[in-house]
Amino acid sequence: MNGSMNGFPLRCLFSAAVAAIAPLHMAAAADGTVTVGVVTAQTGPLAAPGKFQLNGFQLAADAINKAGGVKAGGKTHQVALKVYDTRCNAAEGASVMQRLATIDKTPVVLGELCTPVAAAESPIAADFQMPLIVTVATGPSITDQGNPYTFRVNANNTQLTKALADYVSARKLTPLAFIAWNNDAGRGGMNGMRKELPKSVEVGYVGYFNVGEVDFSSHIANIRSSGAKAVMLLMDEEPGALAIKQIRDAGLAVDLIGTLAMGSNRFLDRLNTKYLAGMAQYNAFPPNLPTPRIKAFNDAYKARFNEESHGFAAQSYDGLHVAVAAMAKAGSVSDGKAIRDALAGISVEGVIGPIKFDAKGQASPPVYITQWCDDGRRRVVYPEAFVADCGGG
Repeated sequence: MNGSMNGFPLRCLFSAAVAAIAPLHMAAAADGTVTVGVVTAQTGPLAAPGKFQLNGFQLAADAINKAGGVKAGGKTHQVALKVYDTRCNAAEGASVMQRLATIDKTPVVLGELCTPVAAAESPIAADFQMPLIVTVATGPSITDQGNPYTFRVNANNTQLTKALADYVSARKLTPLAFIAWNNDAGRGGMNGMRKELPKSVEVGYVGYFNVGEVDFSSHIANIRSSGAKAVMLLMDEEPGALAIKQIRDAGLAVDLIGTLAMGSNRFLDRLNTKYLAGMAQYNAFPPNLPTPRIKAFNDAYKARFNEESHGFAAQSYDGLHVAVAAMAKAGSVSDGKAIRDALAGISVEGVIGPIKFDAKGQASPPVYITQWCDDGRRRVVYPEAFVADCGGG
């Protein structure tokens, strides 16, 4: 969408990433402030990915405010964030959503890491006509339930596993083994891969582990016996680092395939190139890809947080920009129904790619497969249109 709508520029959203570090002429004093709700994990076992998510929201708020704020209904508003720590707990998520609707009275809520928490928050969003924009949680059920007040910026598990299935099939990595979390995320990912994999790829050993387990030796023995050519690790970065180290130290000669959590410099700090070289993982946002929208965001993120950017941050950055664009289109920063209707028809270019919601509220951003190089850099190996050499992933 080009030009402007109710005064809010809807050109390329990556231009707002540049605004986070580029000097700008400040607009006239704002007429007021619009407070946007944010729900994410800031404590507990998923505090690390929650930090990336919150960083994206904060960077977006800074960029929007530096560019003049939200222009809606003939008035200009600065953006403020009301952040609640849900700790990836469904009851906590439902409780803070009630608070955001009844006490804080936010017009829209963004965030959430965990599918069960987003599922608990979604009905409350509909009850209070307060749109919920999910930016990290991946369970298909979040949007498949058909709640008209729930939208998702990031790819869901079905979209992510389709990319991985295409990668595995093209490289004939069969038999394929799995080690997965014994929870909704792990079992959901496993079931999704079974559905997407062609018959030419045999599923060999499948093992599940509980949160907190640190010994993967029995899984490794079973994978060795299965004759698997590759192992897919459906888990987060902490157990992923342990599993990879134990697999490599055991001399198991298999290709390794991981999740987004295993494709960042932060993950490299947990291991080293000896363990990661050759490993592939799906990636929603390869920060070093030489694409203008990606480079602009990565540069802005590094300048603010002194580290490489992350897909969770990029998705969340886009989520807040989409919310603000919808307010501008609706001509209101308080009418939740009007904002919802604007979201349903919006089309913008985000830093993660084009964002347009389908009838269920699901966007379809690009999904990449990146691979670790011998020198600790990454490269894009899928899709073909974005294939890049080491250093471009």
